[in-house]
Parts: sequence; C-alpha cells; structure tokens
Amino acid sequence: MKFPLNDIINLLDDRLELNLAESTNKDLILEEIWDESFNLGLKKLKLEYGTSQGNEELRELVGKKLGVEKKNIVITNGAIFGNFLSILCTCNKGDEVITVQPNFPPTIDLIEGLGFKKKLLKLSFEEKYQLNEEELFKILSKKTKLIILVSPLNPTGTTLSIKEVEKISVRLNREYPNCKLLIDETYREATYGNNTLIPTFASLENNNIITVSSLSKCHGTPGLRIGWLCSRDDDFIKEVGLAKVNTVISNSVLDEYVAIQVLKKESKLFQTRRVHSSKGLELTKKWVQLNEQFLRWNEPNAGALCCIQLKKTMFNQQQLEEFYSLSKHAGIQIANGEWFGETKRFFRLGFGYMEIEKLNTTLNELSKILKKVANNGKMYR
Repeated sequence: MKFPLNDIINLLDDRLELNLAESTNKDLILEEIWDESFNLGLKKLKLEYGTSQGNEELRELVGKKLGVEKKNIVITNGAIFGNFLSILCTCNKGDEVITVQPNFPPTIDLIEGLGFKKKLLKLSFEEKYQLNEEELFKILSKKTKLIILVSPLNPTGTTLSIKEVEKISVRLNREYPNCKLLIDETYREATYGNNTLIPTFASLENNNIITVSSLSKCHGTPGLRIGWLCSRDDDFIKEVGLAKVNTVISNSVLDEYVAIQVLKKESKLFQTRRVHSSKGLELTKKWVQLNEQFLRWNEPNAGALCCIQLKKTMFNQQQLEEFYSLSKHAGIQIANGEWFGETKRFFRLGFGYMEIEKLNTTLNELSKILKKVANNGKMYR
C-alpha cells in the first residue's frame, strides 16, 4: 500500500507570501483565548495519556454543538483522521469506497493508501458541482462499504441539504444495508456575516450516517489537529475507539485542553471570522466581475474558498502553464485544480485567510497576470 503523490504538500512545505491557496479562516493566535483561567489550567495540566474516545469535557462541548450525546463522539486528529478511521473500520480487503471529485486530495488518496478500491463520482462545474443521487447509485455495488460526501465541498463551497442526505441514507439502508454514509462537514460553520448557520447532518438519527468535522478551518486552528467523528451506531463507535488506540493511542491532552478553550469562546471567534470572510467574499465577487472576460466561477454557499475556471476561449494549455509560473514568480500561491481532481484550468481561491488589504493587493496583481497571459505576454495599455 502506498499513498499517491500530490503536490498539495507544497501548501505546507513551500509557503509563498501572498497565499490565495489556503482554505482556512485566518489563523487564531493564542492571545485571542488567553486569560487567567486558561493560564492557570495550563500550568496544572498533567501531560498524561488521553482516552480512546477523547477528553470527556471536549466531547460534551462537541455534543452540545451537534445535539448528540458524548458517547456518540470520538475526538480525532483532525477531520481527515475521522475519515481514516471510518474507512479502516468499515472496509475489508476487496471492498470499495465512493467519494466525489473534485475533493480534498487526502480524502481521495486515503482510499488507495489503505488498500481499498476507489470509485469517484465526477461533479461538474457546469452543474455547479451539485450531487446527482441517481448517478451516485449507478456506481454502487454490494462491495461498496462507505460513501464519503463533503458539505460544504472543498474546493467549491457548494453544499448538500438535510433532505438530500436523508433521502440517500434511507435509500442506502433499503438497497445497500451494509454501506455507511460519511459526511465531512468541516466547513459547516464557516458562514458569512449574519448568514444562517448550516444545520449539522449529525442531527439525522439514521445509524448508517457518520459525520466528521474539526476546529481547523472555521476556527482557524489547523495546528491544533483536533477534530471529531460522530455516529449513532454504538458498535461502530467502539470499533473506531479501538482503531484509534491501535494507531495513535490517544490525542494530545495539550491539544484537547486548548480545543476546550476554543470551543468555550467560539461565539466571539466566529463573529470576527464571519465578518472577515464576508468582506473577503465581496471583494472576490467584485474581482470576478472585473475579470469576467477571463474567468468564471460558482459563488460558494459557505467556506472561505471558491473554485475559479479560466476560460478556454482565453487560455490555451501553454498559457495556463504561464499563468501558474507568473503567479509563483510574483509570490502568489495558487491551489492548482489538478490537486483536487480537476484540470489546471481550475484553481481554488481562498478569500478568508489573508487580511483584506493584502487580499485586495493580491487579487489586483493576479488581474495583471491574467491580462498579460491572455494577451500573449504583453500587458494591456
């Protein structure tokens, strides 16, 4: 078993100053949650092993968010580890896992990396990356043990409704009772301004539904590596806890402690980040309008990110390569569509990470690059 190579690793290892590739809300600084209570608790924290399901207080706080009991929750090393454990605990040799494309690369690559058969349901830019239930069920088989869907979807910001997911879950239970449905809702709480919060799929009481999420994207704490998995299937939760012990033993108790403080203060943290994302989205919308001769997009429903398409009528393959080359030379980090299972004609644009002034400067510079490339290397005058 071997994980496929994907250049998204450059996001971690080769960070450029003007980072349009990042998909999180702006990073949280410890000062934002640091108070006397935090300080005293940190001083007395015992650096012992954690538990198989995770810190009890942390699970209670997550359960309150989701409207489920703490017994239904396992704290994981980010949402991606929730995906890892779900694949590991539902599949045996020869089994299949279905997910959508485009998608967050590790979600796709985990399937092959763990030695199972991968089936991809291609979503279309032209159809606004909406899921088609009938197309999904066409590729299902008796060997399919897990379906992984994402809402809001990375890299597009498109969403599924509670009604859609419940319908799929009920049909699965009837036609493929041995297959579970996992919804990665990592970006669920990354809404804009005063927009209504997207409801969690954990509210559905179907035993074949798994949800995963984390503090990484919406809270701006990817360095904490804290996420969670939720299921109403008690036997599955026990299997996940056992698999967790046999892979990572437990979470870091230090990370769990900080995560508790983040969740206790999340209302205030969300308020500032949602305003910031709203401003970033509006700036991006104006930028798209100014450059509509060069590109297209589908406006996201949530998440601090969107997917941009470079028009075929303006950019051939050589010009696409030039676009990425000039962007890198200008210090602009771009999330290549090939990372997500698209082509280089697409790229993910993150608008919630940088400060607004810096985002504006970066988008203006990108406009110049688009014009230069589209005009065969000569700037418009």
